[in-house]
Amino acid sequence: MLHALPVLSALRARFPDARIDWAVEDRAAALLESRSDLDEVIVFPRKRLNAAVRGMPAPVELARVAGGFVRAMRAREYDVALDLQGNLKSGAVMRMSGAALRFGLGRPEAREGSQVFAQRRAVPPRTARHRVERNLALTSALLGETLPYVPPGFPLDAEVESDAAALLATHGMPQSGFVVLQPGTSGFGAFKRWPADRFAALARRLAADGRAVAVTHGPGEEELAEAVAAAAPSAAVPLKPPSLLALAALIRRSALFVAADTGPLHLAALLGTPLLGLYGPKDPTVYGPYGVRADGTPGVLPVLTQDDVACRPCTLRRCADPLCMRTMAPERVYEAARGVLAV
Repeated sequence: MLHALPVLSALRARFPDARIDWAVEDRAAALLESRSDLDEVIVFPRKRLNAAVRGMPAPVELARVAGGFVRAMRAREYDVALDLQGNLKSGAVMRMSGAALRFGLGRPEAREGSQVFAQRRAVPPRTARHRVERNLALTSALLGETLPYVPPGFPLDAEVESDAAALLATHGMPQSGFVVLQPGTSGFGAFKRWPADRFAALARRLAADGRAVAVTHGPGEEELAEAVAAAAPSAAVPLKPPSLLALAALIRRSALFVAADTGPLHLAALLGTPLLGLYGPKDPTVYGPYGVRADGTPGVLPVLTQDDVACRPCTLRRCADPLCMRTMAPERVYEAARGVLAV
């Protein structure tokens, strides 16, 4: 979703008077609700649909929930629907919209047969490697004109900012200028993590330079954050923001955000916060944090990779021994972090 936001900004700049809505899963909807360049967020009720499948009588409840979503979409009488995700679920949602014209990926880029839902299809050129660039290239090809990269930014309301300020004050942290370390990733992508003891070593070095260091975490990551803080006593403060938007507010106030390949890293890129991405299995030219670089051009922001590991980047979903992350030395990350802080 974050990699698709530049398409929204580009479309809004090109069609300032158009109505633009976004269909999004319930778990990510909050990230879109403060955007002035978006007219409405249409929530795909994934949790309710899953509950309906598990419940009894499942077919009746499933039909009721799904039918309500379809009716809400079709009541808006869309002219065009655009599917950037290119899988069965996103293609089906595009079809449910009832739009007169449906844009999407063609083969071989479309997955799970999603191309059957699109009336107009395109494949991004090989030169567009990053997901942001591919999304813009796809939309440009379907429209028949080039859409430039428009920084989408990330608006936050006063309540969210207040939550972040209160959390920092409660833990004796300064209101700005600190460093945020995010050791977690999704459970599915756990092999992309940089080890907790390495994060702790980094925290100690940064604290020795006089930097306040926060270790942020989400649900299910408490033990990981506490392990970092315990290995860096008095050097790192674990913080659990009350929401993903509160995490965004914390990131915006920070002087540097350090994380592996995870959603909050891409959030930091949109916020314009100086960052350092730690990449192992995934190729940062495709999946790296993307934004406006120091020279004013759009592209991948600062990342570190362990290039002496011959098997990276890879397409594995699991790895018993992720050397590409395990062998990344804390001293090297510290020096890179200092370089970002100095810019």
